[in-house]
Amino acid sequence: MLPITDTPQQPTAKHPGRTLVASHSFSFARREWTEAGAPLSEQFRVVAVDAPGHGEAHDIGGYTMAEMAAAFAATVNELGLTDYVLVGHSMTSKIMQILASRAGAGLGLKQPPAKLVLITPTPLGEEVGGQELRRSLFQSRRDRADAEKFVLDRTAVPLAPEVFDRTCEDYARMNRKAWDAWLTEGVNEDWTERAAPIDIETLLIVADRDPVWGLEMQNKLTVPHLSNVTIASIDSGHQVPLEAPQALSDLITAFAAS
Repeated sequence: MLPITDTPQQPTAKHPGRTLVASHSFSFARREWTEAGAPLSEQFRVVAVDAPGHGEAHDIGGYTMAEMAAAFAATVNELGLTDYVLVGHSMTSKIMQILASRAGAGLGLKQPPAKLVLITPTPLGEEVGGQELRRSLFQSRRDRADAEKFVLDRTAVPLAPEVFDRTCEDYARMNRKAWDAWLTEGVNEDWTERAAPIDIETLLIVADRDPVWGLEMQNKLTVPHLSNVTIASIDSGHQVPLEAPQALSDLITAFAAS
């Protein structure tokens, strides 16, 4: 089972029993959900999960899309979840799309999710951003200076100092093999034929100030593979759970509780 933070529903929750299984973007960790997880727990049980090679899953291997999706499936199975919503951000949105599709059962998922939330998602096909972006990331020293640049490049809203420091720590903690594997393999894996169309009810959240994974890209590369999708936007950069936790919580709560 992947490392998790399991925050139970508050006793006043209006929809007892429903769980949100949330994960993070590339090079960060489940602590990305610290701020948004608090208001979400007013209505749901919130299970934040580290992807292989990230956070406390630093030493857990298996970095192909199939291997990572299977690890998430095993975690959901071990938790015994039957009424749950998958919530992915950026890189892990690709994983969640695969699990929510017809490919999920083949990767070991016993019970499909009730709904799907995608936040500034990586598409099912090849990643965007161009070879130059990948080349510069591949050459990263992964030190504090690179961490600060990486976080600043992906945020449009200033983070509180403690959140910024925590995020830089998560960046530096990521397994280098997982970093390289995503940039050389994961971004190039195309799952459209194996997974699309995805019929589950989906909320697609785009960030107004995300220059790479914004609405234009999502309409072109993500939306065509979702049969039942609602699109919402947030005034934020790419790191939505860190930049706009309350607005994100409000969107997810309205969608997941309906």
